[in-house]
Amino acid sequence: MIYDIREYTNDDIGAAKSLWCSTFGDPPDLVGSFFELLPSMGTGFVAEFDGEVFGAAYVLDAFLHLPDSSTKKIAYIYAVAVDDSVRGRGIGAELTRACMRNAWEYSADICCTLPAEGSLYDWYESRCGLAAASFCTYEKVMAGAEISGIRRLGADEYGFLREDMLKGTAHISFYYGYLRFQEEIFTSSRGGFFKYESAIACGYVEDDTLYVKEYLGDEPEFIPSLCTALGAKNAVIRRASGAGERYISAYRKEDFPPDTVWNLTLD
Repeated sequence: MIYDIREYTNDDIGAAKSLWCSTFGDPPDLVGSFFELLPSMGTGFVAEFDGEVFGAAYVLDAFLHLPDSSTKKIAYIYAVAVDDSVRGRGIGAELTRACMRNAWEYSADICCTLPAEGSLYDWYESRCGLAAASFCTYEKVMAGAEISGIRRLGADEYGFLREDMLKGTAHISFYYGYLRFQEEIFTSSRGGFFKYESAIACGYVEDDTLYVKEYLGDEPEFIPSLCTALGAKNAVIRRASGAGERYISAYRKEDFPPDTVWNLTLD
């Protein structure tokens, strides 16, 4: 089978949306929002044979800020999808490598991704050179009494507050379009960006659990109360850590501090 891998065009969006929905099970409206925002986030590549798109992957822009005030350009590879009929032929790896070549062409310092499941960490390392470079831990808390003062934020306000709170630490920052799509993901599942006193948090609800993608600050009653406000029975909080579960896989992992605050991956 001889196929072509190339950068996507607007003519590919219909087929790419269908492939995404069938592969990941996401609702069409959410996927549509991604493609509307994609030009402000990065670009994508498709695998095509005889005029039919049967694979796609996307590479999004971000920045790694280091404690010494230096910055590295990050390329985040996202939503690698291949139609069931042609899996096992190396197409996913070829799409990933196409994203990486594009990243190097546009002066990225580090390529990275969040594997969709644990078994894929070894696949990304062996096929694409992306080894585990960042780690995280998970904390579970139960819902608590409601409190007043929790405020919902827009993506822009959350982004500004986040950058201010993370100054002087190794952390990833994002363009506005990326944060807007993250907001679309959250709000489609009863979540969003939130602030209480000196703390901020974001996440979504699934099966009575609030999955907290990021929690910055120290307000112990915040997350238990947010659970109750959003109709969740408990919360799982993901935190950056120097050790723990594998999280981000990166090409140049030696340049990626293992406790880098990322958190806002599109998972």
